[in-house]
Amino acid sequence: MASFRRPNCPLPYIERWVVVISGFLQDEGQPTGMVGLWASLHHLLSGPYNRIELRSWDDNWSMVAEFVWRQRPPDNNVDVVICAYSWGGPSAMELARQLGRRGISVRHMVLADPVYRHRWKFWRPLFRWPKIIVPKNVVEVTWFRQHYDWPEGHDLVAENAAKTHIELPMELTRGHTYMDESPWFHRACHTIAQEGL
Repeated sequence: MASFRRPNCPLPYIERWVVVISGFLQDEGQPTGMVGLWASLHHLLSGPYNRIELRSWDDNWSMVAEFVWRQRPPDNNVDVVICAYSWGGPSAMELARQLGRRGISVRHMVLADPVYRHRWKFWRPLFRWPKIIVPKNVVEVTWFRQHYDWPEGHDLVAENAAKTHIELPMELTRGHTYMDESPWFHRACHTIAQEGL
């Protein structure tokens, strides 16, 4: 009997990743601002070397980071941009941490009203004092926030201020529920995702 040989079919290297992370109670089956953002970025940028991902806030970020790492070019030069909303903000930090463990940096994060999420699942963001810590492998953060209703986005602090630049937040006059539909947020995601193309 002839032995089975798996054909050698290598995947192309993926040099640029744009990861769009939805907020709490959002998924890809809903017409949310994050799905619209992903669709427009996918239409403009998707290709054999560019990957545009739509992810849920509660995805397994270790597995996502492992997938990015395994598709990297031989020189390990991967361009990563993360766009996230609400509870997707802490998820963006966890993805960045997992990428950092694999030697990959995040060029830019764009956040819309990121809301602190405690490891205890019954904790609710009732207090303003928690801060979201941005990992040291994130180069730059652009973010938008609101003080119009609850929940309000939480403050950001760099794990290493010498390595991470956090821009001053742009204050928007809209409720938290509509922050992911902001044209300012979408425009920033598009501009930053297309840098260097």
